[in-house]
Amino acid sequence: MASSVNNIAATFATVAISSSSSSSSTPATTPPSTPSSINPITFSHPISPQPISASWNPQTTLHRSQRSSLLSLYGPPGPKPFPQISTVHPSPIIRRSKTISVGERLPNATLAYLDRNDNLVTMNVSDLTRQKKVVLVAVPGAFVPVTGSKRFVTGFLQKAEEMKMKGVGVVACVSVNDVHVMKAWGERLGVGERMMMLSDGSGDFARAMGVLVDLGGTSEGFGIRSKRYSLVAVNGVVKSFLLERGDVDDILNLL
Repeated sequence: MASSVNNIAATFATVAISSSSSSSSTPATTPPSTPSSINPITFSHPISPQPISASWNPQTTLHRSQRSSLLSLYGPPGPKPFPQISTVHPSPIIRRSKTISVGERLPNATLAYLDRNDNLVTMNVSDLTRQKKVVLVAVPGAFVPVTGSKRFVTGFLQKAEEMKMKGVGVVACVSVNDVHVMKAWGERLGVGERMMMLSDGSGDFARAMGVLVDLGGTSEGFGIRSKRYSLVAVNGVVKSFLLERGDVDDILNLL
């Protein structure tokens, strides 16, 4: 039995030596390269596999040379910055802490209206009042019955020709409403060419006059509006000013 085991061991030793000798004596053959074979690209700094994670930061895990390549292609990590938004600057209208007074110049705000062809027309107050006498009537809102706006404006409308006979060049009604509302209200009142219906849509003119009032506490949705007033201005300077009082007859007596 012992001799059999020795014979088997000797046989395996002979096979191992001969295999080693033949493998060392036979040169290794390299398969011929073909045009279709592709040599793999070896990075000098191999990238270790990383699990997909929203918190993975290539700035801390990649070599500097690889970070530079990625930054040039994709930019820095993190969300892209928001595009710059141009800042809208408010119009340079003076904000008064008190109501305008007689002897002061009307603020040069921009008012607007729709002409008979529904074209939008804008004008500065200085252009409206230059070299002429103007009667300006303001109400909290068009089509508002509870404020007496219709009765107030109708009185000036009925005596517009009489005021023009006293040298008034323009009779105008202004309200913090849009141009479409003001035109529709003018058509309802039948103003024609007797009175201009001007929109102070953003309330800039009322604010600069010191007559802006917040009526937003009601369910009607009035919001920011103008107080009711009437005034006479000559070449842009206030000559008479009646706030929340008076009517067309009072203005006629002041002309």
